[in-house]
Amino acid sequence: MGPPPVVTGISPKEGPPGTRVTIRGEFLGISVTDLIGLKICGCDCLLSAEWKSKNKIVARSGPCKGRGDIIVTTKSGGEGTSTVQFRGYHESVGPMKESAVWVEEAAPPSLPWGRRPMSPTAYTPPDPLGLSTEGDDYKFPEEELHELFPDGSGKLSDENFQPGWYLLEHHSNTSYEDLKAGMVFLQRKVEGQKEGQLSFLKANTGAVMDQLDRLVLLKNMYEEDQRKNGREPLPNLQSAIEESISLADSLFSEILSRKENADKTREALSLLTRHKFLFQLPSSIDKNIKKKEYDLVVNDYTRAKNLFGNTDVKLFQKILAEIDKKIEDLKENLFNRMKTMPINVQEQTKYIRLLISLNWDGDAAWTAILSRKDYLMNLMNKVKEHFKKKEEQESNEKGRRKLRDWECEGSWSATRADWCGAACGALASELHALWPLARRYFAGELAGQPTLPQRHTDLKEMIIAMVESFSEQMRGCLICTGASGGAGAGGAAGVAADVLRARLVANLRHLRDAYDSLLKLDLPSQPLSIVEKVIFDYRVHGMTVFLQRAHKRVKGLSEKETWKIEEFSDYGAITNLPHLLESYVNDALSAIHKCVLRSGRRESPLLAAGGEPLAALQRHTQHTLLAFVAVLRDLTMHHEDQDFNNTSLSVALDQRLEESAVETVSAGRSWQQRLLIAGANAQYTRRRTLANILTPFENYEMPKPLQAIQATKDELSALEDNIAEMYLEHKGDPLVGTIEPSMYMGRHHTDADTLLDDARPYVYEIINNLIAVHAEVDSVCGAASSRYVRDICETVCEELARLAACAPARSRAAAFQARLEYSLLRLAVADHLTRKAENYLMEALAGLPPLDNEEDKKRLDNIIQGFKKRMELQLTSLNCNMETV
Repeated sequence: MGPPPVVTGISPKEGPPGTRVTIRGEFLGISVTDLIGLKICGCDCLLSAEWKSKNKIVARSGPCKGRGDIIVTTKSGGEGTSTVQFRGYHESVGPMKESAVWVEEAAPPSLPWGRRPMSPTAYTPPDPLGLSTEGDDYKFPEEELHELFPDGSGKLSDENFQPGWYLLEHHSNTSYEDLKAGMVFLQRKVEGQKEGQLSFLKANTGAVMDQLDRLVLLKNMYEEDQRKNGREPLPNLQSAIEESISLADSLFSEILSRKENADKTREALSLLTRHKFLFQLPSSIDKNIKKKEYDLVVNDYTRAKNLFGNTDVKLFQKILAEIDKKIEDLKENLFNRMKTMPINVQEQTKYIRLLISLNWDGDAAWTAILSRKDYLMNLMNKVKEHFKKKEEQESNEKGRRKLRDWECEGSWSATRADWCGAACGALASELHALWPLARRYFAGELAGQPTLPQRHTDLKEMIIAMVESFSEQMRGCLICTGASGGAGAGGAAGVAADVLRARLVANLRHLRDAYDSLLKLDLPSQPLSIVEKVIFDYRVHGMTVFLQRAHKRVKGLSEKETWKIEEFSDYGAITNLPHLLESYVNDALSAIHKCVLRSGRRESPLLAAGGEPLAALQRHTQHTLLAFVAVLRDLTMHHEDQDFNNTSLSVALDQRLEESAVETVSAGRSWQQRLLIAGANAQYTRRRTLANILTPFENYEMPKPLQAIQATKDELSALEDNIAEMYLEHKGDPLVGTIEPSMYMGRHHTDADTLLDDARPYVYEIINNLIAVHAEVDSVCGAASSRYVRDICETVCEELARLAACAPARSRAAAFQARLEYSLLRLAVADHLTRKAENYLMEALAGLPPLDNEEDKKRLDNIIQGFKKRMELQLTSLNCNMETV
């Protein structure tokens, strides 16, 4: 808020209504629009005010009378104060007084009419005191003189002359001694005038005596005439005059008739000449209307009404009736021009003022406001129909499907971007014209009659209706809510990412430009909140589109999986799927941060705590991550009816090196390899990728989706368990199924007391099969392969415990053989035994009789040591690179 205006000087200081007053002071406004009020002696003079600078304003005084302040009101400083006053007075109009509305007929009609200054006739006598005022710069204030002498005057020729006024005005700084000297001078001057009169009479005594003689002679002649003709000579003179008149009439009747006609003609010509303005006014009105100089028409019409409005002359009344008809036609024409759109607000305001000046019956300004409202509504509909037709034409030209779902399918097209820009521009431009017009109307500047209180409510509803129409159109144009494609994902799927971002930013810029233009108008909060809600919903829509685009790309990863190993991590061989997931999520978050995350002027934060957009971000992020889990699950289930490779170690060793897991081409990978790779991808995603995904959330200042991450980890853990169970089911069960047949292969019987020197072949077959499984799993999972081998070892130990319970060893040789075989298996898979597997072996050994003979114990140890030497390579292969993960 700036300093209030201060008026320190005016010129002139008094005058009748319509006086051009120059107002000077400080802080009188920073621009033309900053000046919102001007009162001179209590009369509103803002209509005639011309703002020149912050120190100067020129205006016309109103119908004020008496003294009063000059009050200036500005937006920046409010209502001001005045240190000077203006005196208004009303001049009387008489036969010898110039009229303010009279124009010399000899002057051209186009010249401005008004008061003409009169030549001064009053004589101002010199200084009666004979005192010089030269060098006296101080002037006694005129306002104080008026206060000291309310009914006096300082002019020597006025009847209400006050000596005190005169002395204060001309000799306020003169010393008392000088005033005494001036008094002596004035007395000598008066005495000199008296002496001059007496000397004049002395010098002209003869002339005075001659005048007295003439008066005596006139008296004698008057008395002589009275004796001759009597006291009443007038009747004789009257009869003589009448006789001479009748004689003259008889002699000059024809001449007098011609004179009478000539006098009438001259009178008519004089009338035409004197009132030429009125007789030429109809043609002048037509001419000015043709030139569109409507102000001249209004001035001429007002002048004619002031001069001849109450005339009783039939001729004048007839001409005025013709003029009134032309003015009525002009008013109708101006009214039609005012409400015919498009039209700029300056021209429309001009027509409104003209209609008010011509006393239009209706409320022209309110009609103009309604016209602008209807025009904006129609313009918005035309914009919508134009771009819908354009989209249909483009669709037909390209041969695509019909636009029954055009609201969703084409919401990211270039046509929609142009549509958004055109609609936002139309709203901003028309409201920039309508709102100032309405404010001036309610301020009384454009109202020919007092405004109705209901009009304020009507205007508010009007603005809200226009903004709501714009809001609905922009939602249909930019925000898809159809069933197909969710919230616009279908429309954005076929658009390139950079094009999608560019169009989103362009549309958002159009909406924000329109919103900023409405903020500058200082509209009520309700229509502003409607536009801000559209911007907010479009930002949410843009965020949703980017997230759904990422979700769709993640769902399509199953088609992009080539099973080509990109790297060997601590969790095994992984493909490009985890990196693609991280890339897709990062791209979506980057686009959201660049395009819609930042809030504009007076916009709500997009991801406010507890808001629906934040919940949508968390929800869509979780859907995207779970979609990746579903992709991995589908890849594990898709085995194309292939059987697992159940070959033993001998068969595996016969394979060529090119067929190893590392160098096998992706198209030739077996199902178990793909299953193990999917498990490695799942574990790598759970341990690393999900942690990496949280980084862009932190970098872009978005809340971390901890709940979505945890849910994804749970799903990945379940998937890993399913993969392990599936691998165990299809790889471990066949291996375990060969144990019992191999154990009794040949059905040979040994002596109950004869001890064997080696284990039966089924033990070596179990070891060889475990080595084959370990080789296959280790080639894909690396250090993470221990889980799969442990599970298979556990099932093997469970099967051995079952067989031991079903066929207990009763003889000494059978017990020794069983203990030897269980010990060798325990030694071979020692690094893969779980507590549960250990319990199974201990249970099987517990069912055997103990070795009490030291010789049997020594024999058992020798056999075990020989087994270690023979099977050193196999045992090393089975137990290498094993780490608990």
